[in-house]
Amino acid sequence: MMEICLGVTTCDKCGEPMKTGQNIVIIGLSTVANTNSELEVREPEIRYACHLDCWDGVEVDY
Repeated sequence: MMEICLGVTTCDKCGEPMKTGQNIVIIGLSTVANTNSELEVREPEIRYACHLDCWDGVEVDY
């Protein structure tokens, strides 16, 4: 399980709040730190977050 804390809680696509229980898409950049039975990444840079229903495969760059 991955836990992420986002400072902005609105969808990057529609601007509406992301709420508990909603499915979302998160795009992040990081480096693979270790590969065992689990993939470890260090300090990902979260670039984009939106509702799954809003996701159209295109990251909006503001």
